[in-house]
Amino acid sequence: MQLLFDSNMNHWERIDILHINRMPSRSYYIPYHDLSIALNFQPGCSRLVQFLNGAWKFKLLNTPYDTPEDFPKEDFDDSNWDQIKVPGCWQMQGFGKPHYTSFLYVIPLNPPKVPAENPTGLYRRKFFIPEDWKDKNIWLRFEGVDSAFDVWINGQIVGYSTGSRLPAEFDITDFVRFGENTIAVRVFQWSAGTFLEDQDMWWLSGIFRDVYLLARPKGHLYDIFVQTDLDEEYKDAKLKVKTLWKNPIGKKICYQVEYKLVDEQMKEVIKPVIWDEFILDAEQKEFEISVDVENPKKWTAETPNLYTLVVIVKSQTGQVLEIIPIRIGFRKIEIKDGLMLLNGVPIKLKGVNRHDFHPDLGRAVPIEWMIEDVVMMKKHNINAVRTSHYPNHPLFYDLCDLYGLYVIDEADLECHGFALVGKINKLSDDPTWEKAYLDRVERMVQRDKNHPSVIMWSLGNESGFGRNHEQMAKLCKSLDPTRPVHYEPDQQGKVVDILSTMYTHVEKLEELVKTDSMKKPGGVNLSREIR
Repeated sequence: MQLLFDSNMNHWERIDILHINRMPSRSYYIPYHDLSIALNFQPGCSRLVQFLNGAWKFKLLNTPYDTPEDFPKEDFDDSNWDQIKVPGCWQMQGFGKPHYTSFLYVIPLNPPKVPAENPTGLYRRKFFIPEDWKDKNIWLRFEGVDSAFDVWINGQIVGYSTGSRLPAEFDITDFVRFGENTIAVRVFQWSAGTFLEDQDMWWLSGIFRDVYLLARPKGHLYDIFVQTDLDEEYKDAKLKVKTLWKNPIGKKICYQVEYKLVDEQMKEVIKPVIWDEFILDAEQKEFEISVDVENPKKWTAETPNLYTLVVIVKSQTGQVLEIIPIRIGFRKIEIKDGLMLLNGVPIKLKGVNRHDFHPDLGRAVPIEWMIEDVVMMKKHNINAVRTSHYPNHPLFYDLCDLYGLYVIDEADLECHGFALVGKINKLSDDPTWEKAYLDRVERMVQRDKNHPSVIMWSLGNESGFGRNHEQMAKLCKSLDPTRPVHYEPDQQGKVVDILSTMYTHVEKLEELVKTDSMKKPGGVNLSREIR
């Protein structure tokens, strides 16, 4: 790990180093200690979660090369530092300068190198580990940091991650102790990943989404993928639940595990699936269950009927170790005869492109603002939203599930500025950037795959069309074969299932519908921009 301090390496400029020690991507969920709290989805009340949001000590440097070597240490004197609010963008709190760009890069086009004068934010704060987290694995999760960052616990380097609008999670079990601990974070305004984040927007920096700790059993459910299928009459359903369990200690662990499915009135819909002896005797194991559900209420944007799948993990003596709830909606997406069908019915998307943005807080969007956006859309008969041009805050998808909005979930990928030098495919056709492209679509799909509102994946925006997009599409479909893939620049439909056009005038639209050039479902994904 000492390579992070090697001045000859500059890991933030290395496209082959996307992360160090970051845990594999997984589905989004929160563990709970109590069933009633879990069913009401109240993460702030879970004893297994500790949010690190709030006031942090902060220092903005002109360059990462000015980082004090002892800044991560517990006894470092930060008494004369400023305070900053997390989540938050430092430019919206009086530090540094915001940048707005349509597609011009704000740094020289010399990927993956970035300027030496690279504003760098140093963050520090204390946190406490309670005694009742004994015998737990402790994870540290960042929901969004722009653009790349290092993290230390108690003076020890934990890891590094890039990809601004994607989560990064670290196992810090071996770095913490009961009682007081110190976390230090170094955030780079620009990194190699900046060249993949040339979206038309305000460019803002910092820890702009939630930061929190999770306490997990030594052996635990790691990933869960819930799939629903309907019969030929679109009446009865099949519920498939694929889980990945991990056991880092390697020793045999035996649990009691129960799966429940409840409706909106908290009534059980199926007979619980119970394992009295659920044995984890390897570092990781996959399990799958499949259950028939008789005529469940279906999920659509007009009828957003939701159920909750609950996974309850107990010790052999019956003590509840954790409860994981997942909202699900019974629905089936198909493409037939050039139409997109939901539950056998053709649907038309009447949607908007939405930035995750607040006029005063930047990209640190409060839940109240998200609700206001969703309610406004519903009032104006909008039924779809494209997360232009990156994954939004995970809570936004919960709202789309609840209120009923179809979501085109878009990868955090745009390199539009290369078009100005006639090289729009410079990165998209470069195999050395393939891992970075795949990383962005994998983390999006893994995080959001359980949301019924997400009806298709988008590979990004205005980045040409190259070999790396083809690999993204392959990975996307292997991770989730249940949803179609969209990407506007693939005009020939080489890898996408949905065709679309941008800024298309009426005459061109009329021409398209009169020809057979669009044999796949299609539409206009961006017609106007309001600035």
